[in-house]
Amino acid sequence: MKRRFNMRAITCAAFGAVVMCLGVWQPSRSAEAAPIAAPDYSLHRVTDKVYVIYGPFDVPNSENRGFRNNPVIVLTSQGVVVFDPGGSAHAGEMVVRKIGTLSKDPVVAIFNSHAHGDHWLGNEGVKRTYPQAVIYGHPGMKALVDGAEGERWLAMIERLTAGTAGGKKVTGPDKTLNNGDVIGIGDTSFRIHHTGPAHTDNDIMIEVVDQKVLFTGDVVRNGALGLMESDASFKGNIAAMDWMAKKKFKHYIPGHGRAGGIEIVRAYRAYLDKLLTTVKKLYAENLSDHEMKPAVLRAVSAYKDWAGFDEVLGPHVSRAYLEVEAAAF
Repeated sequence: MKRRFNMRAITCAAFGAVVMCLGVWQPSRSAEAAPIAAPDYSLHRVTDKVYVIYGPFDVPNSENRGFRNNPVIVLTSQGVVVFDPGGSAHAGEMVVRKIGTLSKDPVVAIFNSHAHGDHWLGNEGVKRTYPQAVIYGHPGMKALVDGAEGERWLAMIERLTAGTAGGKKVTGPDKTLNNGDVIGIGDTSFRIHHTGPAHTDNDIMIEVVDQKVLFTGDVVRNGALGLMESDASFKGNIAAMDWMAKKKFKHYIPGHGRAGGIEIVRAYRAYLDKLLTTVKKLYAENLSDHEMKPAVLRAVSAYKDWAGFDEVLGPHVSRAYLEVEAAAF
């Protein structure tokens, strides 16, 4: 008999819960605790106008101070544009310092790829220096961040980093964007792409038109796996990557992991496709999600060295199972 889903998958269904399942817990720092030195992260050139800072794969903790994603910096004739300035106010301030080594121009705009806090909590840090910067995001993202999700993420990251993230207030999008919108900033055009539910139901991918660069957010990941939560779609995420391949961008910058060409898109697509295809097959054979896991593990074993593999494979199987089950009715 099929079992709808296992309780461990439910327990780990949110980012913070997975951190707890990993056994990572940072107690609050006392006021007398010595300040923790901020680690330094390098800028990496993608094109003459586009740079990325590669975040670590660790979960938020007091050492990385909430920084774990890939902020992108774009230089325009009107000022600097940032994509996903990090998972804490501290991270946003670090991004501002790095921008200062490239340009004396102000940050004029920030684009957020989706509502997961490791990508937008850095807005606050950037706004401390550049309060006039305009923040853009998908309407669904803005609704979540302006609601309870924003406060939940802010509190969670402060807790997990033992108070070193530096966040004081939720700083979400000022304006919303939809698929096909084009924002011109100085000599640079930014085209917004939303192909439907993928990593979340509020993803945007940002194209730097004249640079043939696509920032994918977490619709593509390279070398690290993350959760697919209740608003995600394996089928939709695969479709989004098929769309990317047809567009033939020169540079793809993922939300986590190194930038590259179409090969990084194909690698992540293959993981999701192998997992979903295997779950569909075993669902048809009347297996429950926990009974499928050994076979799915074999199917995607080429990815066993990706960060997070052991922690998220079970939740991925359960999430894919629910998606297949829903499609069957």
